Amino acid sequence: MRPFHLAFPVIDLEITEQFYVNILDCKIGRRTPTSINFNFHGHQIVAHLVSSMPDYTDGGKIDGKQVPPFHFGLVMEWRQWHEFKNHLEQLNVQFRIKPHTRYPGKIGEQATLFIDDPSGNSLEFKSFSDDERLFATVEGNESEVGGGKMNQQNNQ
Repeated sequence: MRPFHLAFPVIDLEITEQFYVNILDCKIGRRTPTSINFNFHGHQIVAHLVSSMPDYTDGGKIDGKQVPPFHFGLVMEWRQWHEFKNHLEQLNVQFRIKPHTRYPGKIGEQATLFIDDPSGNSLEFKSFSDDERLFATVEGNESEVGGGKMNQQNNQ
């Protein structure tokens, strides 16, 4: 079974980090000023900072795209993601966020797309060309958006 990806809103990143690391034994992956990626026992969950709860429309931009702070999804195999994207395009499914490469040239580079279900819930389908990069960061650059440039990894 493939790891799942879950994003959820939080109002305090510091308290969230303490809880997930100290209580649930999660490891920290990439982070930005408004989010923290956690390795939730092999699954990727992401805490997104919002100004109030449960206002699910109060999100931020990720890699220049307005990403809903509450969404869930699936991490797919590279080939499977591209086949799925083609299938959605053939069905003329409206994308909330069109298929694109997020964090190009960085260790966190990924193919991603968002669609909404009929109730308006946002679903993200993503893939990494190398599954080892799901939680990868360049050591010392964990707080850099995208986890650091891939060429930095080779210099350390």
